[in-house]
Amino acid sequence: MQHYQRNTIGILKYCPTCNRMTMHQVDDRRVGSCRETHAAGTSKAQAKRRRRDKPQAMDDPLLF
Repeated sequence: MQHYQRNTIGILKYCPTCNRMTMHQVDDRRVGSCRETHAAGTSKAQAKRRRRDKPQAMDDPLLF
């Protein structure tokens, strides 16, 4: 874990929830939460990625 100077307010860091580089707040010299608002549910890109990565065997009802 990296510690920052006392006067550091925010840093640019990759956010796995947002799936991109966003500003994160720094509290007590430690990285805090993302400053972006996170929408409930999945985005269109996340839903598309989930459909693409879903195994094809689960879609075929005659397989089992």
